Amino acid sequence: MTKQPKFSEVFYNPISYLGVVVSVLVFVVEVILFGLEMLSSASNLYLGLITYLILPGVLLTGLLLIPLGAIWRRRQIRRGEAITELAHLRLDLSIPTHRNAILVFIIGSGILMLMSMAGSYKAYQYTESVEFCGTLCHNVMHPEYTAYKNSPHGKVKCVECHIGSGADWFVKSKASGLRQVYHVILGDYHRPIEVPVHNLRPAADTCQECHWAGKFFGVKNLRKTYYLAEQNDRKWITQMDLHMGGHENKNSGVHAHMNLDQEVYYAAEDAERQKITWVKSVKRNGEQSVFVTKTSAFKETPPRADQIRKMDCIDCHNRPTHQFSPPDRLINGAMERNEIDAAMPEIKERGVSLLAKHYTSTEEALLNIRTTLATFYKEKHPDYLAQNATKVEQATLAIQKLFTQNMFPMMNARWDMFPDNIGHMNTPGCFRCHDNKHRNEAGSAITNKCDTCHTIVAQGFEGALEKNLDGLEYKHPDGEEDWKTTPCTKCHNGGA
Repeated sequence: MTKQPKFSEVFYNPISYLGVVVSVLVFVVEVILFGLEMLSSASNLYLGLITYLILPGVLLTGLLLIPLGAIWRRRQIRRGEAITELAHLRLDLSIPTHRNAILVFIIGSGILMLMSMAGSYKAYQYTESVEFCGTLCHNVMHPEYTAYKNSPHGKVKCVECHIGSGADWFVKSKASGLRQVYHVILGDYHRPIEVPVHNLRPAADTCQECHWAGKFFGVKNLRKTYYLAEQNDRKWITQMDLHMGGHENKNSGVHAHMNLDQEVYYAAEDAERQKITWVKSVKRNGEQSVFVTKTSAFKETPPRADQIRKMDCIDCHNRPTHQFSPPDRLINGAMERNEIDAAMPEIKERGVSLLAKHYTSTEEALLNIRTTLATFYKEKHPDYLAQNATKVEQATLAIQKLFTQNMFPMMNARWDMFPDNIGHMNTPGCFRCHDNKHRNEAGSAITNKCDTCHTIVAQGFEGALEKNLDGLEYKHPDGEEDWKTTPCTKCHNGGA
């Protein structure tokens, strides 16, 4: 007696067989991985990649092969390439093979639907995670991820700033992500990763979810310490009141740009928005004033609408998270935290020089830092080295750590590739507009007076501070007055 098949004979073909084998194997693996994910206290990035993004696609492919094989088999039968009694497709619940096929289809579809729902949700969570953004493409995003972890926003998810809420920006980001993955696979991505200044979401939709633009903070006291390479008494202190914007006069202070009573627009001549030569201020009453430099490309012909940008938080706070600090600031900070002994002879110059140097790899940099410092103190300061070998070793380790956190040779990512617009010491920053060269038709200029944004209340060498709560004229540590006519960046480039 011939054994009756459990399913329609169209399913008995090599393509459907392959689909069944793939589906069953992947299903078993998925169940195991789901269980491991649930039982594990810590998530694994690559396990999640396999579980929620790769294997579901393989499972779906296997399931699709089953009906595709049946269709192929049926066409064979119709063309007479296979002997069968099947004349046409029909569904009859009185036939056991039909009932079995329907039962398997319903149960299988239900299980697949539940797994798809759970998997889709987990995949969504997975692609929104910081680990996915920062470590999946480890070499590519390593600089940004490292800087992120050491930033003031190190506890804020990447997607909260780069995407924000809403389905439209979510879809845009995922579409952009596919393009980025394509370039990563080809290896033709830019080094360093370009700053997405042209497609960032407006700060009102991201930054201002936490930072309330309508609140003014009055005055913030700021104390800065500098260790000077040229002076025996190295420690120079500048203390100032930073005018954030006060209740009495909302049109003053740093945040006057974001005043609710006015809007500021600008046009830059470069893609990085560092060369700003056209600025327009629009008050609530409609009064407008346009400021242009003498050499501006927009002096005769105003910029097009697509060249004009409304100023928001990110135009000044352009490195809120991915901060690559310049060498002089890094060494200053390490000396202030006693990670490097400030009394070490010539350590400021040596440290800055070593961090500013271009290297082909991190390994080369770390080796060069160690050998250069060891050779320098052995040849130039042998007595100090003999008595303070531990301090030299501590300084070596500190400088190496600073390098690994801020310089990334493989991606060509370092401070001079990412200008920071806060302040005006190492990059033009505020002076992109506040240079006393942007003038309107009446001849008025955008001021560059120091007390517009801050009042210096104390300055000088430690132990001999000059103080005045009403304000002091800025004094350069070397006593020179070139700063009055020369931009800070002419001398202070971060690596000198």
